[in-house]
Amino acid sequence: MEQSKETPDFLQEIFLEETWKNIDRIDAFIEKKTDAEPLVFETEEIDALFRTMHSIKGSSAMMGYPAISETAHSAEDLFSYLRDEENPNVEDLKTILKLLRMASGYLKRELRRMETDDEVTDFGWAVVRRIKNFLAHVDSDNEPEGPSYQIAYTRKGKKLIPYCDFSPLVPQMERLTNLMRRELEKEFEVRFSGVGTEVPRELYEKISDAVLQLMKNSMDHGIEPVRLREKMGKTPVGTISLEIQKSSQRVIVVLRDDGRGLEREKILNIAMARGLLKKPAEEYEDSEIYAFLLRPGFTTRPSATLFSGRGVGLDVVHAGVAALGGTIRIESREYMGTTIFMDFPLPEAEQEGPKT
Repeated sequence: MEQSKETPDFLQEIFLEETWKNIDRIDAFIEKKTDAEPLVFETEEIDALFRTMHSIKGSSAMMGYPAISETAHSAEDLFSYLRDEENPNVEDLKTILKLLRMASGYLKRELRRMETDDEVTDFGWAVVRRIKNFLAHVDSDNEPEGPSYQIAYTRKGKKLIPYCDFSPLVPQMERLTNLMRRELEKEFEVRFSGVGTEVPRELYEKISDAVLQLMKNSMDHGIEPVRLREKMGKTPVGTISLEIQKSSQRVIVVLRDDGRGLEREKILNIAMARGLLKKPAEEYEDSEIYAFLLRPGFTTRPSATLFSGRGVGLDVVHAGVAALGGTIRIESREYMGTTIFMDFPLPEAEQEGPKT
């Protein structure tokens, strides 16, 4: 598993030891409940395992392992559901046990890969999607009122899905712009398109997190200082644009900047030095090379800054996108700028949902 160079070995050893102990607690619970008659989850057990998953989620996020963190987060959501549900039926409890077994299996595989320095996989996203699909199809007695909700028909009847548009993201982006303009002593402006697009609230939160991280990267890595831009014949003020639109059953998010672009050969050489190439270097397409930037711990920065260069960033964005079944693609031209495309699926009931 790829590891940030800034993560000391002893911290990883502590992380591995604590995470193995937490997984042992999860496995003991699964073993205890398998074939139990009657199948009942006690409040104390639920609370304890909620804390266990929360611990795995937090420590793996801190260490820069987003796939593990997202998987633990989804499993934590199962216990959140059990905390809120007074009388879950036996079939749902059996399903939760199966999902926990899948999550535990994935976490153990990733820890073993980490111990042997093998390559990370993306199998965790399949686990995350299964958990999310389950939680999306269980009843909720809490049905808020208002226009920003969509009725979805599930196996247990109708359920309301909260919707919102991207207008709250605009002031966040503007605050970030003002902060980084001052700290970096650069000039740039941000343009918006499609912020009135309505999506499920969970999707909005993931997209917003991704956009803000990508903006920081564009401002810190991409947009050049005024003098350099003028020397290159560019306008002194850099431009970052956000475009959001719905297309059929998907949401397309595009973030562009007119900055320095990505250094293709530098990225390729770093990937080569780390032993990441699976075929001859000359056979790699640009998109394949830029995809290395999405891997955990991969960075082209020699040292950390206030905003980036710690081996996490685009990998966290990729984790959030993949957790919702989305994809991310990077295009760039050196000295001309970078464009990042994100593509997310919408819920099946979206056809009858809010219009934009």
